[in-house]
Amino acid sequence: MLKTTNQNRTAPRNKTRQGACFLEAAKPYLDLGNGRRLLLVVTLLSLTLGFGVPSIDAGAANAKGVELPPESLRTPPLAKENSVSTYVPSETCEGQGLAVNLIYGEKARYEEGAPVVVVIPGGEGADGLSFNTHMAQVGLIEVRFAFPGGGSAKFGSKGTFDNRGALSIEALRDVLLFAGGKKPDYKGRFISDLTKQSGAPRPLSDNIGILGWDNGGNQALVALAKFPEDLGFITWLAFYESPIGSMFHPSNLGSQQDLMINKHYREGSASSGNLVVDYRKLRWLPQGFRRPNRLTGTKRGTPGLKGVLFFDENENGQWEESKEFAFNSSLDVALTKQFFPPQVAAACERLDVFKGIWPANVGTVSESEEFFANRDGSLYVSQVAAKYPKLMVGIFASSVDHNQQQIDHPHITFLYNSFLTNKVKWLRLNPDPVYVAAIAAMNLANFVNNRPNTSIDTTTDQGALLAHLEPEGIVPDYVYMQAFAAEMSDRFKLKKFRELLKAPLVNYSNGAQDAPKPEQ
Repeated sequence: MLKTTNQNRTAPRNKTRQGACFLEAAKPYLDLGNGRRLLLVVTLLSLTLGFGVPSIDAGAANAKGVELPPESLRTPPLAKENSVSTYVPSETCEGQGLAVNLIYGEKARYEEGAPVVVVIPGGEGADGLSFNTHMAQVGLIEVRFAFPGGGSAKFGSKGTFDNRGALSIEALRDVLLFAGGKKPDYKGRFISDLTKQSGAPRPLSDNIGILGWDNGGNQALVALAKFPEDLGFITWLAFYESPIGSMFHPSNLGSQQDLMINKHYREGSASSGNLVVDYRKLRWLPQGFRRPNRLTGTKRGTPGLKGVLFFDENENGQWEESKEFAFNSSLDVALTKQFFPPQVAAACERLDVFKGIWPANVGTVSESEEFFANRDGSLYVSQVAAKYPKLMVGIFASSVDHNQQQIDHPHITFLYNSFLTNKVKWLRLNPDPVYVAAIAAMNLANFVNNRPNTSIDTTTDQGALLAHLEPEGIVPDYVYMQAFAAEMSDRFKLKKFRELLKAPLVNYSNGAQDAPKPEQ
């Protein structure tokens, strides 16, 4: 199957902050976040070079729970994008193979060709075919795919979705092998054959990266750790606010869907690698329903699996959703059992939360460990660092996370310090501002500048941690990921890993122009 289409769809906007008002009730975090964003937008107005930005009403921007309007974002103009689709054979699915889509532009990043990036979608679903990070705009070939059971009836990967378990990890390996020129598609064509046939830029098999968007970062780490002999050609790995670890996905410290954060978490402990939660008030309500656990309800027409694991603050034995934090769980493929993080399951066992009778619809400690062994990327950071000695790692984090709501950004500091401790070759929190500024055609003073391979201040007082995080409301988040992909591709190509940059290492333009402004 060879299908070429125009990919100039609307670019994904900046992240949605549906849970911001809930966090505000718990800590003065959002006030600080909005204040910071307003300050930086004012800076943007004074520092933007050659591009008009709509004025912002300061009172409205400071109002509680009010987000900056989309018009305040600087969205770079998009050049034409095209795509070609195929199937990659895999033992993980039925039929012709895994549905794979290549997105490319008219102009490669380098004269000799284009780096390739495989994008692993966020969330918990099986479909990554409709998610576009616009990597073609910086001269890369973007590879998207559907896990087994994902995609559409017309174009998808046949098979059974295992909730991003072992089969999904094996499927990801096969897609990465195809992207790296190591495995042909269902017609015997390698990626270079397919791009030549479709008129796409030549893929560079020695400059292959992975973008783990949100939960996709967990799958990236698990796959790299489990298949190092197959995937040794991977050169860089980028994370978009990835919740690496069973306590972060599903979120068990407080997310947008929760009415409050988990106040029993010891702020700052995650950055040390030892996430601490006081479980002494942990209780089980066997007949209750945890509303965010909607998947079973959607599938079966019921409220979901019975049982709520929560902190009984007033010790009355009842879960009061507006006042008491309840834990989220992951579900098995049959949607009959919920798995809490091993740390939480161990606390239930230690404190005899279930009063000697473990619920049949809750995974035991050993079952939880087995379940998360294929889904928790934090278990494999040390292995990845050791088995990929030349790997470059970039971690994106903004002042207000798209899902996690603790003020100390525990998932970010935990992941960054894990890689730093394990001495990965090149590590950076947020891309070099010269790349973001070049893509967005803005002044680099609008963006943070963290030096690679250095410690960061993870404290939350005096705004120390916030100084390392990207501001909100300036550019769409995918622009930061474009910058990371471009920077790591360039540094790897030119072998410039330590240089402090005054400009991008490669001067690239997609050739697109801003739409003319309407006459006044």
